[in-house]
Amino acid sequence: MKDEFIHKKIDAAMHSIDKIEKASPRPFLFTRLEARMQNEKNAWTKISSFVSRPIVAFACICLVIFINAMVILFSNNTRNTTNSVTQNGPELATADEYSQVSATLYEFENSKP
Repeated sequence: MKDEFIHKKIDAAMHSIDKIEKASPRPFLFTRLEARMQNEKNAWTKISSFVSRPIVAFACICLVIFINAMVILFSNNTRNTTNSVTQNGPELATADEYSQVSATLYEFENSKP
Protein backbone atom coordinates (compact mmCIF):
# COMPACT_ATOMS: atom_id res chain seq x y z
CA MET A 1 0.00 0.00 0.00
CA LYS A 2 2.70 2.41 1.01
CA ASP A 3 4.87 1.47 -2.00
CA GLU A 4 1.99 2.09 -4.42
CA PHE A 5 1.40 5.53 -2.90
CA ILE A 6 5.09 6.42 -3.28
CA HIS A 7 5.13 5.18 -6.90
CA LYS A 8 2.03 7.25 -7.72
CA LYS A 9 3.72 10.35 -6.26
CA ILE A 10 6.88 9.66 -8.27
CA ASP A 11 4.87 9.15 -11.48
CA ALA A 12 2.89 12.35 -10.84
CA ALA A 13 6.11 14.28 -10.33
CA MET A 14 7.67 12.83 -13.49
CA HIS A 15 4.58 13.57 -15.61
CA SER A 16 4.32 17.12 -14.30
CA ILE A 17 7.42 18.13 -16.25
CA ASP A 18 6.16 16.77 -19.58
CA LYS A 19 4.51 20.03 -20.68
CA ILE A 20 7.34 22.35 -19.64
CA GLU A 21 8.66 24.54 -22.46
CA LYS A 22 11.75 26.67 -22.74
CA ALA A 23 11.29 30.19 -21.39
CA SER A 24 11.70 32.95 -23.94
CA PRO A 25 11.65 36.73 -23.53
CA ARG A 26 8.96 38.91 -24.97
CA PRO A 27 9.51 40.03 -28.55
CA PHE A 28 11.83 43.02 -29.07
CA LEU A 29 12.98 42.97 -25.44
CA PHE A 30 16.64 43.49 -26.26
CA THR A 31 15.96 46.32 -28.71
CA ARG A 32 13.85 48.09 -26.09
CA LEU A 33 16.63 47.72 -23.52
CA GLU A 34 19.23 49.10 -25.91
CA ALA A 35 17.02 52.05 -26.79
CA ARG A 36 16.43 52.82 -23.11
CA MET A 37 20.17 52.68 -22.33
CA GLN A 38 20.93 55.09 -25.18
CA ASN A 39 18.25 57.54 -23.99
CA GLU A 40 19.54 57.52 -20.40
CA LYS A 41 22.60 59.69 -21.14
CA ASN A 42 22.52 62.10 -18.24
CA ALA A 43 24.84 65.00 -17.46
CA TRP A 44 27.54 62.81 -15.88
CA THR A 45 27.87 60.56 -18.92
CA LYS A 46 28.09 63.61 -21.18
CA ILE A 47 30.78 65.19 -18.99
CA SER A 48 32.77 61.98 -18.73
CA SER A 49 32.62 61.38 -22.47
CA PHE A 50 33.84 64.96 -23.08
CA VAL A 51 36.68 64.76 -20.56
CA SER A 52 37.84 61.36 -21.80
CA ARG A 53 38.69 62.76 -25.22
CA PRO A 54 42.45 62.85 -25.83
CA ILE A 55 42.50 66.49 -26.94
CA VAL A 56 40.85 67.62 -23.70
CA ALA A 57 43.30 65.60 -21.59
CA PHE A 58 46.24 67.01 -23.56
CA ALA A 59 44.92 70.56 -23.14
CA CYS A 60 44.56 70.09 -19.37
CA ILE A 61 48.11 68.77 -19.08
CA CYS A 62 49.44 71.73 -21.08
CA LEU A 63 47.49 74.13 -18.88
CA VAL A 64 48.95 72.62 -15.70
CA ILE A 65 52.48 72.78 -17.12
CA PHE A 66 51.95 76.40 -18.17
CA ILE A 67 50.66 77.40 -14.72
CA ASN A 68 53.61 75.66 -13.04
CA ALA A 69 56.06 77.44 -15.33
CA MET A 70 54.49 80.82 -14.59
CA VAL A 71 54.61 80.20 -10.84
CA ILE A 72 58.29 79.24 -11.06
CA LEU A 73 59.16 82.28 -13.16
CA PHE A 74 57.33 84.74 -10.93
CA SER A 75 58.58 83.15 -7.71
CA ASN A 76 62.21 83.81 -8.73
CA ASN A 77 61.46 87.52 -9.12
CA THR A 78 59.73 87.83 -5.76
CA ARG A 79 62.33 85.75 -3.90
CA ASN A 80 65.07 88.32 -4.59
CA THR A 81 63.01 91.15 -3.12
CA THR A 82 62.05 89.29 0.07
CA ASN A 83 65.58 88.12 0.82
CA SER A 84 66.96 91.63 0.72
CA VAL A 85 64.60 92.79 3.49
CA THR A 86 65.86 92.01 6.98
CA GLN A 87 63.35 90.57 9.38
CA ASN A 88 63.84 92.45 12.60
CA GLY A 89 61.01 93.31 14.90
CA PRO A 90 57.92 91.78 16.44
CA GLU A 91 57.19 89.42 13.50
CA LEU A 92 60.26 87.37 14.34
CA ALA A 93 59.22 84.34 16.41
CA THR A 94 61.04 83.60 19.62
CA ALA A 95 61.97 80.24 21.08
CA ASP A 96 59.42 80.69 23.87
CA GLU A 97 56.54 80.65 21.38
CA TYR A 98 57.62 77.28 20.03
CA SER A 99 58.24 75.57 23.36
CA GLN A 100 54.63 75.35 24.51
CA VAL A 101 53.57 72.26 26.37
CA SER A 102 50.84 70.29 24.65
CA ALA A 103 48.86 67.58 26.37
CA THR A 104 47.66 64.57 24.46
CA LEU A 105 44.70 62.32 25.08
CA TYR A 106 46.99 59.61 26.40
CA GLU A 107 48.35 61.82 29.19
CA PHE A 108 45.45 61.95 31.63
CA GLU A 109 45.54 63.24 35.14
CA ASN A 110 44.68 60.87 37.95
CA SER A 111 41.93 62.58 39.94
CA LYS A 112 41.92 60.04 42.76
CA PRO A 113 44.59 60.37 45.49
